[in-house]
Amino acid sequence: MQKLQKGFWHYLELWRALFPRRRPLRWRGDWLQNGYCRDCRYCCGPQDSNVPFPMALLPGQLRPNLSDDFYLLNADTAYLDARGCKSDTDHGCRLMRAQRPVACGLFPLVLANGGLYLYKTCPAVIFTPLDRLADLGLEAARRLSGFSLEDLRHISLELPLRTLAEHYISLNITLFDENGVELRLN
Repeated sequence: MQKLQKGFWHYLELWRALFPRRRPLRWRGDWLQNGYCRDCRYCCGPQDSNVPFPMALLPGQLRPNLSDDFYLLNADTAYLDARGCKSDTDHGCRLMRAQRPVACGLFPLVLANGGLYLYKTCPAVIFTPLDRLADLGLEAARRLSGFSLEDLRHISLELPLRTLAEHYISLNITLFDENGVELRLN
């Protein structure tokens, strides 16, 4: 599905037509199963920008031939751009879950600047009640708080405040700050 640079109302109508019924969004092991992904693939398909969207990989995910599966910014960071993801197929991701970036297993939750956010234009965010999304965010925070500070800093996006305001909804959950790991609900 090709992204269009449109606003919320455009996406609401687009997703209403594609998803007439609400789909599940729930944790399956350490993966947030998003029932919209298999038919949407908006986030892993071609992006509306050539600006790289980085997705850091953990040390245990590094292996030979990573460039067969991802476009790489460096040896441990995959990214998306106007080409989408190399592992995206017409039937979804071809990689085993353990090989995918942590960001994929959290989506539509996004770890940025040490806190958890929701990606505004994801159909799961548009159609899932906010209290349910908040509960999923708390569970993600609990799971992520088991990561080392080094790994959390590595997988967290560093985004300008303007970008966060335009494209994300803050859950007001902070996992770490300049002082280290400390789960806080703001």
